[in-house]
Amino acid sequence: MQSRSSSYVSPPGAQSGNSANSRDVEHLNPQWRDVLEKRHIIAAVRNEEGLAAAEKSAPETVYLLYGNTLNIAGLLRRLRDHGKLPLVNLDLLAGFSRDSINAEYLASCGAAGVISTHCEVLRASRRQGLITVQRTFALDSAAIDAGLRTMGQFLPDAIEILPAVASPRVASRFRTLHPHLRIVAGGLISDLKEVESLLAAGINAVSVSDPRFWV
Repeated sequence: MQSRSSSYVSPPGAQSGNSANSRDVEHLNPQWRDVLEKRHIIAAVRNEEGLAAAEKSAPETVYLLYGNTLNIAGLLRRLRDHGKLPLVNLDLLAGFSRDSINAEYLASCGAAGVISTHCEVLRASRRQGLITVQRTFALDSAAIDAGLRTMGQFLPDAIEILPAVASPRVASRFRTLHPHLRIVAGGLISDLKEVESLLAAGINAVSVSDPRFWV
């Protein structure tokens, strides 16, 4: 288990704007590498109750799926103070636009990474030294094709495929073009057996909002 520390240090490259490939990001963020290779469970937090549970939970990587311009700094500080690695879904934050300045602001508040469906948001986040996760909805073939086109413009550190049950079926399409791509599955997880089957199918990690699965 990684040692926990309440102090936050800006990620290397955040000031210079240098980009990094996914393996560089994993080297700079051991907790991120750990969840992809060993722990596999990401706590997804949607409200204050979930945040309080995540602070005391076993997973060290947390997806923050709520917040606004007034409280996001405090939410991130709470997670950092409990030794967590927080990634923020910028698309779900109230009062935030897709301007590059918002990635800079989140980095200054202590975010370790940004989740988004928009490649321009992820590109700006990488310039700040943040982990980048592209969220992709596997609703139909057209949605998958759109996700692949987006990755042609910007290759993130990982993609998150929703719903989770679809991820094994479509992961091969992404990895045919990007063999070393890290894949997270999220949404509609009902039990730990599903998590085990996803990992057995080659998915690197699973994001879940039910605290019962935060093991």
